[in-house]
Amino acid sequence: MNLSFSIRRPITVTVIFIAVTLLGIFAFSNLGVNLLPNVNLPHLMVQTTYPNAMPEEVEKQITEPLESAVGTVTGVKKVTSVSKEGVSVISVDFVWGTDMKYALLSLREKLDNMSFALPKEAGRPTIIRSDPSATPIMTLTLASKRVKSEERRTKSDSNSTLNTLHSTLYIDHSSDPADIEKLITLKEAGRVVFKRRLEQIEGVAQAIITGGLEREILINADAVKLNSLDLTFDEIGLALKGANLNMPAGSIMKGLFRYSLRTLGEYKTVEDIKKTVVKKNINGSTILVEDVAEVLENFKEREGLTRFNGNESVGMLIYKQPDANTVTISQEVKETIESLKKDYPDYNLQIVSDQSGFIENAISNVKQEIFYGGILAVIVLFFFLGNIRHILIIGITIPASLIITILLLYLFDINFNIISLGGLAVGVGMLLDNAIIVIENNTRYRELGFSNRLAVIKGTKEVSMPIAASTLTTIAVFLPLIFVEGIVSELFRDNSLAIAFSLATSVVTALTLIPMLDSRESYTLIKNREKYFNGYLEIHKPINVSLLKKITWWIKLPFKILFKSFIYLFALIYIQTASLISPKMQRFFKATDKQLENLIMKYEILLEWALNNKKKVLLITGGLFLITVFALIDMKKEFIPKGAAEEFIIDIEYPAGTSLRGNAELTSKIEQAVLNTPHVSAVVSNIGRVNEFDFMNKEQISVNKTNLIVKLDSYENYYDVHASLRNTLASLKGIKYAFKDVKTSYSILINPSENDIAIKVKNKDLDKSFEKAGLIVAKINKQNIEGIKELRIGLERGTPEYTLTINREKCLANGVSVSAAANQIVSLVKGNVATYFSDFDKKIGINVRTGEQERDNLDKVLNNYVKGTNSNAQLKNLVDYKFGYNYNEIWREDQARTLYIFASLDNADIDDVISKIENVIGTIPKSHEEFITTGGVNEEIISAFSALYIALIISVLLMFMVLASEFESLVFPFVILFSVPLGLIGGVLFLYLFGESISIISLMGLIILVGIADNDAVVKVEFIMRKREEGLSVHDAIVAAGKERFRPIVMNSLTVMFGMIPMVIGIGAATQLRVSLSLAVIGGLISSTFLTLIIVPVLYSYAEKFSKKKFGK
Repeated sequence: MNLSFSIRRPITVTVIFIAVTLLGIFAFSNLGVNLLPNVNLPHLMVQTTYPNAMPEEVEKQITEPLESAVGTVTGVKKVTSVSKEGVSVISVDFVWGTDMKYALLSLREKLDNMSFALPKEAGRPTIIRSDPSATPIMTLTLASKRVKSEERRTKSDSNSTLNTLHSTLYIDHSSDPADIEKLITLKEAGRVVFKRRLEQIEGVAQAIITGGLEREILINADAVKLNSLDLTFDEIGLALKGANLNMPAGSIMKGLFRYSLRTLGEYKTVEDIKKTVVKKNINGSTILVEDVAEVLENFKEREGLTRFNGNESVGMLIYKQPDANTVTISQEVKETIESLKKDYPDYNLQIVSDQSGFIENAISNVKQEIFYGGILAVIVLFFFLGNIRHILIIGITIPASLIITILLLYLFDINFNIISLGGLAVGVGMLLDNAIIVIENNTRYRELGFSNRLAVIKGTKEVSMPIAASTLTTIAVFLPLIFVEGIVSELFRDNSLAIAFSLATSVVTALTLIPMLDSRESYTLIKNREKYFNGYLEIHKPINVSLLKKITWWIKLPFKILFKSFIYLFALIYIQTASLISPKMQRFFKATDKQLENLIMKYEILLEWALNNKKKVLLITGGLFLITVFALIDMKKEFIPKGAAEEFIIDIEYPAGTSLRGNAELTSKIEQAVLNTPHVSAVVSNIGRVNEFDFMNKEQISVNKTNLIVKLDSYENYYDVHASLRNTLASLKGIKYAFKDVKTSYSILINPSENDIAIKVKNKDLDKSFEKAGLIVAKINKQNIEGIKELRIGLERGTPEYTLTINREKCLANGVSVSAAANQIVSLVKGNVATYFSDFDKKIGINVRTGEQERDNLDKVLNNYVKGTNSNAQLKNLVDYKFGYNYNEIWREDQARTLYIFASLDNADIDDVISKIENVIGTIPKSHEEFITTGGVNEEIISAFSALYIALIISVLLMFMVLASEFESLVFPFVILFSVPLGLIGGVLFLYLFGESISIISLMGLIILVGIADNDAVVKVEFIMRKREEGLSVHDAIVAAGKERFRPIVMNSLTVMFGMIPMVIGIGAATQLRVSLSLAVIGGLISSTFLTLIIVPVLYSYAEKFSKKKFGK
């Protein structure tokens, strides 16, 4: 680069920077805002339906064949599956770096080839792509402000019917039938009005409704009457289906026109259903539905409900489209809610949870940290430079560099998120390093007597190669993070690119914009303003020149006027400011310079001692490094530090067999305790089976479980509320509980494994797995391992059931088919939806079964008859039954049945806890068919740490290559690279002293430190070598270079450290992604700055001797 170009062509440089700045401002206004980067997880799910099949049958007929096909797809890392009633879900994890488009096509091909082996009743396997953003961005509750009298009536039944229904099915503590109708109306209003309006918002994928009641028409058939009239449930169903039809009937010609025909036969009212003919007797009489059954407009029997602050309500989960902006959608949803409140004043739609608040808080905090970091860095410069003009120059370069960096982010399709902004926050302090070195060196040449212009040229040229080399070594540190595979690369790619872009921009501005501004006439103008002010703005028109030059002059004229005006204005502002504060500032700067000179003298004494006591210095350094290693071993390890939030989840499990009513009543007491806890603003209770969409939740969703979402008034009270509620729940006997983070796109990425530790028990026999799991839990509890706060088995032992075995021989003797006997039992107890009643745009199922009084125990069910070829046979004569337990879910991992035991930790080292757990497991005898392993977040830690260690090794190798080419030596780069362990000493000890853990965040901070720590060493070694070329001895060159570079080295380190102090304070959301990182960098800079000033000179003296002895130079 021709460094004098920017000095000779100031207008060109100014125009270029203005143009790029304008483009950067445009990019800034168009960059999207999200919490986290867009991450492409190598994960697919395969969902297959198998109606009415039990989990074991689903496992055998669906899951096992599909698992064998899925396992043959290239790149598959792990296969996990769950078989539930009527559905199989297989989770497929691929190795990082897999082309997911190709993987999806390959998986689709394998599944299609396997479809012939599946039962014909099974649906086609559906492939679902995994997306961290596929979690609700908002949770709403819908409640009714008042219930109108007309809303208390059903369309065809009286309140007495609802009272009867309420006596047989739990709804709430109130027996008011209006409460039942309110829940039905609420859900219907949510579906018809609120859901549709919200789904019309651009970017909203869907709004899912939870809770409430759903209408159903029940045909409660009298089994005794059916038997006496020789009728079956199937015949009633067929009659209903045949009478409820709208059919096209073709077309007819009339004259010159053709008219289409259609027949209308659908039910219009419930009365139509009652009058449906089931059978016509030989004597001409008819049997109607109402003759053999009671027709009721009812609601579907449910297994779960939703409550908000103790009151039953309807919930709404808002999901966004993958590429949509959460903050924008949230704002539009809020506006729509306000509009809906005006249009429907009788309903109260309230926001319970909103991810956008967390995102806005996190993004705003990082932006503030960037701003305050920049201010603190400039304040440091003010104390060291003692020159307002230089501070103003650097003050111009900071926003210019940031805006250019933002432009590069825009060009590389990187949006604003806490990761990319975190990179900018780190880069703010580093932006100043190169500017400080250039300005400080230019000032040194001015003090030597060179003219302003020549001082800038010589000073900038002298440091251009060192700052380019140091910047390249720093950028080289971050390149491997972009290319390594795994969650680390996905998370920190934006961070690495943001830092790399800011560093590259800082070099460009340091070698172009700063020399141009530093060399301008404003410097001379300020010193000799009386001489220059009068004629500075004069512009002389060229005379006796060619036409082309005149045209060129006129083209340049506007830019000359703009540039001279800018310099003139800059000079006026400076002169006025300086005249006001100059006397006091001069006294202050003199005092500061005096203190700095004293500090340099003391440093010189210390350096002389170090050069005379090299072995002692190295021994002390080695001792510090050894202490660092011990501290590193003693520190706990975790994937990402846990941070406070404004909401969290409590999973509660009551004893097996607890009914929905019992669950709700017990939960009501816990709700009141939670609401009475200080700083709790709201609680949402999902009682029983509410969210059936969470297929891959390894902890079974069942009627005896409750999920509480606790919302706080501030994240600052997170830990206090946690501790208080933990004490409250510990006092309740007979329940199990676990505290968890709310599942969001943020929590999914930063904590891929929901549980700290997962113990996996693999055995074909689930009963034996349960016995072994119980033994493991008992032994671990007996050992009282420190750090384990919750230990639980993920799957229930099994719910009570009667297994009915149909006797084929008895069926054959009575002329009854096996399927007829089985269908009769289903019809009696569960019922079958025969057809649907159309209510505007909604289809209401018409379910045919017996009344509650005829199926409230097994004996009554089996006393009924089934129609045979010869005569009707009683079911109890055809069926054998036994009492036992079933499993609602069957989990498999890598094609083996797996039972999970989960453990949550409380501020404990996961490696230490797992080691103790494995020791306990080692004492438990195992059969040859049984395997017990540990996993959980530890698997993610091992994978992430391995990726970071590889990245660190590659970074150091790249740094060595850059330095070797810069110094044309294989020896001196090792002197510079020794600054890496010097930085690690402070980084690790700072983390240890502040109680931080070793996580991917703190390791990322140490990697950033590796890139920064060598910068000062590069410049220092470069200057020592220059002094050697000037003929100084090794000792004198080291001392001279040390004195010259002391000021800029200390300045550089302090600007970076002070620029990151706001990140250490860590106020606001997602601070755990920044605090440990910044602590590692600040601590490392403290140690590397001090030790670089001492150790690098000592090592250089050894390197010089070695190089001379080995290579003769």
